[in-house]
Amino acid sequence: MKELHRKKDTMTLQSELRHSDDVEQFMEANQSEFDLLSMSEYLNELLKKYKLEKSDVVKRGGFTGTYLYHIFDGTKNPSRDKLIQLALGFPLTLEETQKLLRLGGYAELYVRDSRDAFLMFGIEKKYAVQQLNELLYKNKKKILE
Repeated sequence: MKELHRKKDTMTLQSELRHSDDVEQFMEANQSEFDLLSMSEYLNELLKKYKLEKSDVVKRGGFTGTYLYHIFDGTKNPSRDKLIQLALGFPLTLEETQKLLRLGGYAELYVRDSRDAFLMFGIEKKYAVQQLNELLYKNKKKILE
C-alpha cells in the first residue's frame, strides 16, 4: 500500500506550517503526513480490504450502467452524493467515507449540517441507499441521486 501512517495530528501539522519560514522544507519534512493515494487507488484498495468485486459495489450502491466502473478507473469525477452512494455500496465506515470525500476534492460530512447529519447516521448504521433515501425524503432533505 502506498499510503504511510500519519504520526502528527492536524493541529500539530498546522502549527508547524504556521511557524515555518520555508514551505518547501515543511513539505519535504512532512511528506509522510499527506494523502498519497488517488481516489481510484483508494477505491481499489478498499475492494481488496473488503474482499469485494466492483459488481458487488454496483449492486449495493444502486448504480446502473458503467458509471461506477469509470469512477474506479479514474476516468470519471463523481459528485459528492455519488461518492456517498459509493461509500454505502461497500459499506464504508464514516472515517473511510470522509477520506473518500477528501480524495474526491469535496468537503467532509459535517454534523452541524442537517442533511449531512442524516447521511452520517445512515453511514454509521450501514443503511442501504434506498433506506437512506427514504429517511432523507421523509425529513424533506435532498435524496442521493
